[in-house]
Amino acid sequence: MLLYMDITSGAFSLGFNFALMFWFTILESQLRPTLHSRYFNSYPFEKQGALYRMLGIEWYRAILIKSGWEKIRQQQTPIKKSLSDFQAYERGTRVAEVGHIVVAVIVLIVNGYVLFAYSARNAIWLLVFNILLNGTPVPGCNV
Repeated sequence: MLLYMDITSGAFSLGFNFALMFWFTILESQLRPTLHSRYFNSYPFEKQGALYRMLGIEWYRAILIKSGWEKIRQQQTPIKKSLSDFQAYERGTRVAEVGHIVVAVIVLIVNGYVLFAYSARNAIWLLVFNILLNGTPVPGCNV
């Protein structure tokens, strides 16, 4: 379906992002990488969450709650009073963060192609959906 859509359209941009997210989910479930990296360590500037509040984490979290996405996520990885459930939740958060980074980079590459092959105006939809879907301030954060 994506092959027949205009690469500069909003529908392509949204569909492309979701297709890549689906692809990453399948790939991650098959490869099951360890996801042990210093990237996942929290840094001093993150402790109070001021930077994330300034970037709009409360606004974004409100959208996730109102859209029902947060309810779906909680059903998939519920937090109960067990270490194994908490570890599964942490892994799910790490997988989501890596997925957003991978998809964002791929969309950015395609965005660069559209920017140079077409125009900045034609690249807007890819940029907007990439920011909204992948460039969110700490998607798993519970501020």
